[in-house]
Amino acid sequence: MVVQVNKRSVLLVLLVVLVLLLVSRNLRQAQQLAAAHERRQSHKSQAEAESLTLLDITEADAPLDPSTEEPRWLSARTQELQALLKCRNRRLRLQKLQHGNYWVIQNLVMGRESQRMGCAESITYTTNGDYTFFDNLETVTERWLGPISFAIHTPGYDLNATLDAIQYVRNCLPGSQLISDFVSFHIYFSNEHMPEYVPHDENEALNWPFRCVDEAGGPLPPPYAAANRTAMYKVQANLTYPINVGRNIARGAVNTHFIFACDIELYPSLGLVDQFLDMVQRNNSVLALSPGQQPRVYPLPVFEIKDGERVPNDKAELLPLLEKGRAQLFHAKVCTSCHKVPGYKDWIDRTASVTDDLNLFSMTVRQGNHKYWEPFYISDNTEPIFDERVTWEGQSNKRIQGYAMCLLGYEYHVLHPAFLVHSPGIKKPARNSMRAKYAREMTKFIKTKIEPEYRVLYGKNKNCVT
Repeated sequence: MVVQVNKRSVLLVLLVVLVLLLVSRNLRQAQQLAAAHERRQSHKSQAEAESLTLLDITEADAPLDPSTEEPRWLSARTQELQALLKCRNRRLRLQKLQHGNYWVIQNLVMGRESQRMGCAESITYTTNGDYTFFDNLETVTERWLGPISFAIHTPGYDLNATLDAIQYVRNCLPGSQLISDFVSFHIYFSNEHMPEYVPHDENEALNWPFRCVDEAGGPLPPPYAAANRTAMYKVQANLTYPINVGRNIARGAVNTHFIFACDIELYPSLGLVDQFLDMVQRNNSVLALSPGQQPRVYPLPVFEIKDGERVPNDKAELLPLLEKGRAQLFHAKVCTSCHKVPGYKDWIDRTASVTDDLNLFSMTVRQGNHKYWEPFYISDNTEPIFDERVTWEGQSNKRIQGYAMCLLGYEYHVLHPAFLVHSPGIKKPARNSMRAKYAREMTKFIKTKIEPEYRVLYGKNKNCVT
């Protein structure tokens, strides 16, 4: 009998202890929620007192239902730069647009962080390609760590392969989280080469079926890894690649003040976004903000490395590769003058600072020894557009924009110690009879048609060439 009473007592005590633990846990959770609410209210009050800038949302972009999304608080650097640049924050949103003879689905799939990025918070890497270039996307995203605007040519059934590729890179790679956060995908196609199906909105695009593993649980290769280029709709329909259409679409779909119009096979050294914005915050005079100053852009040196080499993260890793002949100037054996920055040897010899601060290294214009220069640069997105009459096959697709910028008096302020590296592999001169034919025809068209137009639009200068 005594034993039974003791058991009941023990059970009763255990129940009381359990109830007390539950009550205690609930009290702690309530205190944590209250503290979090108090912190948010405190941050809000402090932000209002300091006129903290919030990311504006236009009425057209605002959701119909009440949002549970936390406001995007912007850093002191972002606030300072936004006031300096007088730029306006805006959300990315899906739009269906006509672009000449092309249909564009702008922001078909948006980067979750990029969608509401502040105008002075980051720099957008704008690029273009088709689904066979997706193998570069993970590396670019991991190194850039900022918004990426990616315009993809998707005529006919190439759109299906593109949707396969988008789903794979967003869901099946080690870097899928970053790609989902930062990459915004735009698709475009000629109205004469319409796909049979186009997703109506982002949700429909993200519901496109995909698989990361096979039936045995092993990883499936990317759908673009074994892509047969000859089977592409573009190839079967004998279409040229409208590279400058893609470049302009990507540029037009950004929400940051600064952009970096780049080819997707070019990988930046680490930390470039923060280095550039820190440089501007440190010294506003690096920008052309005063009336009467010549417009300017900020190019980077470009290198290429041999197959099998790891892409260098910074200049300290780049220099040994150059010394051993494992790296060289981009297109050194194809067109040395196209990518050699002014003061190239001095750039190589200059020692990077301990803190790797970014600085302006040299300044030039696109004339004289640099009249054929085709640099990749950071800009404020106000430079002339890329001429869309020029295709990849016709070559000279960047030179025409360079010609316009020369006529307008643009200054090129080279950055140090940041740089670009092409995806591994040294490019060698190659004979391509079809591309040579396109190039000859395009050169004649540029000289007889485009150059006269540009002289009317931008002025004359005998030192400027295409």
